[in-house]
Amino acid sequence: MIKQQSYRHHYVPQWYQRGFLLEGHTAFKILDLRPEVFRDAKGVAVGKARAILTKGPDAWFFERDLYTTRVLGEPNDDIERFLFGAIDRTGKEAIQALVESDWDKVHFTYPQVFEFLDALRLRTPKGLRFLQSTLATKNQQELMVRMQEVRRMHCVMWMEGAIEIFEAAQSGTKFIFSDHPVTFFNPHVFPKDRAIPEGLDVPQHWLGTQTLIPLNSNHLMVITHREWGRKQGETRARKSRTNPRLFDNPLITYDGIQRGRPLSEKQVREVNYIIKTRAERYIASCNEQHLFPERHLKTTLWSKLGSFLLPRSYATALQSGFMTVKMKDGSYYFQDEFGRRPNSKAEFDKAVQDAKSMEAMMKRVLGKRYRDEE
Repeated sequence: MIKQQSYRHHYVPQWYQRGFLLEGHTAFKILDLRPEVFRDAKGVAVGKARAILTKGPDAWFFERDLYTTRVLGEPNDDIERFLFGAIDRTGKEAIQALVESDWDKVHFTYPQVFEFLDALRLRTPKGLRFLQSTLATKNQQELMVRMQEVRRMHCVMWMEGAIEIFEAAQSGTKFIFSDHPVTFFNPHVFPKDRAIPEGLDVPQHWLGTQTLIPLNSNHLMVITHREWGRKQGETRARKSRTNPRLFDNPLITYDGIQRGRPLSEKQVREVNYIIKTRAERYIASCNEQHLFPERHLKTTLWSKLGSFLLPRSYATALQSGFMTVKMKDGSYYFQDEFGRRPNSKAEFDKAVQDAKSMEAMMKRVLGKRYRDEE
């Protein structure tokens, strides 16, 4: 049987969009931030397309042949069907488990949360433009190959960050989403900053850069560099975090995820304004009023927004320190909170000696306690 070629490639998955549909709704109000201008033969503007559209999850946030390559001259949609198809399936399960605090599932799906978010950021038109600019690709074929080579590039620094899931259940205004759902926000780097190429985002590894991801209409995931959570400042905002890197295989945990902090309606509107400002062209909500958060804010000064998104001090304090793991075969693994391992045999040997001393002390303390209880 000949496979059917797909042409409509959704860069915002339909299942993700449905998380923003309010009860009783089947479609969104979509705001076009740059409506098309119609011109006559002389180039004179004669009209403008509608700014507000009404579309369901299947009818928007896609482009034709966005990920199509050509094999022996024939169009091929394997990236859409097999790569993003698989990422979307596992990502849906992982995100749902995280939102529902299903820790049994989270234990097995946690890495897929970040793999999905990385794909969600890179696969959009804005994300692909970032890759094209950064990697200097020459054509669609090369861009698709390089995209697969660098996918997961955001995951390491995200997994090492301070993570919190905020809630909008008590707010009448709900979270919106955009055509570039994974937003980088640095309060000390304004959207038109000259250091940032036009149409691109602030670098992930800068200390002041936070990642904002609305998971659905009521939940917002925020990832903050731990160093920024402990100490902020305009001069620190553009400095690099400790041990920045794109790829690695660090040991990660999920027990430090904070959640349950409710946001007020004003705070939700600030988040929506940040999302709107960093969108490529479209934002969506079931409520048209939610598409215009700036109408309800006393200030839209970038450096005054989002201060409530910083992690609480005890959260970053709990995530500091040095990790020691003893394997079943007696070998050891060490890393600090930034994923750094011992740099030399001498450092490793000292860490092993410290670990053995700690283990011996714990055995003495626990052994005495158990003997006392007997």
